[in-house]
Parts: sequence; C-alpha cells; structure tokens
Amino acid sequence: MANKEKFLSLVSSTNNETQEGICFRKENKAWLRESKNIAFKVLKTLKHQGLSQKDLAEQMGVSPQYVNKLVKGKENFTLETLVKLQSILDTPLLASYYEENSAKEKQHSVQIFSRTTSYQRIEYSEYNSLQKKVIGL
Repeated sequence: MANKEKFLSLVSSTNNETQEGICFRKENKAWLRESKNIAFKVLKTLKHQGLSQKDLAEQMGVSPQYVNKLVKGKENFTLETLVKLQSILDTPLLASYYEENSAKEKQHSVQIFSRTTSYQRIEYSEYNSLQKKVIGL
C-alpha cells in the first residue's frame, strides 16, 4: 500500500467534529460571546462574595454540574436563569451589551494629519451628531 493510499484511508471523507464545532461557533458567535461575558461576571462576583460554585448551585436549586456549565461560558442562558443569577448575586449580568455600547459612544478619537505635524489625536466625549466636545489634543 502506497503512502498516499494509507493517508487517504485515515482521512475521513465526511465532516468531522472539528469542522462542525467551527461552524457552530461561527453561527452562534454573538450569544457565545455574551455568555462568556456573563460567565466572567459570575465568577468574579462569586470570588468577591466568597462563594463557591456549589453554594451558588444550592441557592439556585440546580446541580453543581449545571453551574459549572454556566461559568464555562458555553451555556445558552435562559431568561429565568439570568434573573435567578442576578437576584442571588445582586449584580447586573445583562448590562454588558449596553455598557460596551455606551462606552463606545462616550469616547471617540480622530487622527488629524497636516503638512506641519505628522498627526494630532483629538478625543471626543459625549459624542452625538449635533454637538462634539473636544477634551484633548
């Protein structure tokens, strides 16, 4: 048997798990990113409050394995789960989308090129289309 034939016998002609995983991550990129952000907030809050994942599981009335899936950031949270987490941890979990977008609106910078200087950086705060406030050069 030639090397090429050996190689072809080892290679699968159908989609494998890796390709399926890549496709899944591409199709679900938005909620996976948000899920990881929420998981990070949960872990950070647990550490700050001195709670374990097992303590959180008991308070939520779920298994520790389920909480482990939540904090790995690979779980598609239900609204019920998010509300339970927010009330138990007393921290906003859904606000990350709005926090990121408000931060983008509040801080903008523009590079201005001229013949005399290479560039100047101007930063804007409270950006909107009607009014721009320059806070630095």
